[in-house]
Amino acid sequence: MIISTYPLTILTYIFFVYVLCGVIKGSIGFGMPTVSISLLSFVLDVKIIIALILIPTLVVNFYQLSRGGNFKKIISETKYFLIFSTLFIFPGAYLLTIINSNIIILFIAIILLINSALFLLKVNFQLPFYNKPFTQIFVGAVNGVIIGMTSIYTMPLIFLLQSLNYNKNTTIQFLGIAFFLYPLGQIISFSNFDLISSEIFLNSLIILIPIFIGFFIGQKIRHQISEALFQKFFYIMLLFMSIIILLNLF
Repeated sequence: MIISTYPLTILTYIFFVYVLCGVIKGSIGFGMPTVSISLLSFVLDVKIIIALILIPTLVVNFYQLSRGGNFKKIISETKYFLIFSTLFIFPGAYLLTIINSNIIILFIAIILLINSALFLLKVNFQLPFYNKPFTQIFVGAVNGVIIGMTSIYTMPLIFLLQSLNYNKNTTIQFLGIAFFLYPLGQIISFSNFDLISSEIFLNSLIILIPIFIGFFIGQKIRHQISEALFQKFFYIMLLFMSIIILLNLF
């Protein structure tokens, strides 16, 4: 087992990182891959971290997508984006197989810094014709390649989200739908490129325990967060995680 080969101190650290992953996911609707990559890249290879989080991401988002009451509305308004961002995970996963892990981590940090800077500078980028099939297909394809290569789901998804201007609960459900499809696409792609094994699959099932502990804690936190604070926390976390990644590299 991958995780069980580490001493107790490292295992404890890994356990609490996955609890934190669940807390972040439950409170703001995204962030499990981002948090796990940022905080576990000190002890695990990034390609293993990405593979380990896929099953928990799939399971948690299946629970999340069913809650919110806006499923039909979201699918109707974003179907082209969701389809093409999922399909283009495959070429992104191929890039993951041929690119060095440190370069991938650096790319992840850059993506997160861009996301954070846009928020902190109060840049609200509205996609022109965001509801048109061509726009959603193009943005979705770019998003899919980035997902397959880095397991970061939010760029350029965030531009579509800003254009849609959903409220907190609809945003959470939209992210639940998208983030259910993405690990599904990753699992299929990773299996094709031998990036996921039975050993990783078993470890993924084990880490569901701390993630769900954190997830239910995060859900309770979410009900206490205002709309403005929700958005602020959403983006500040991206900045925090990108800084951690860069510190780990340099």
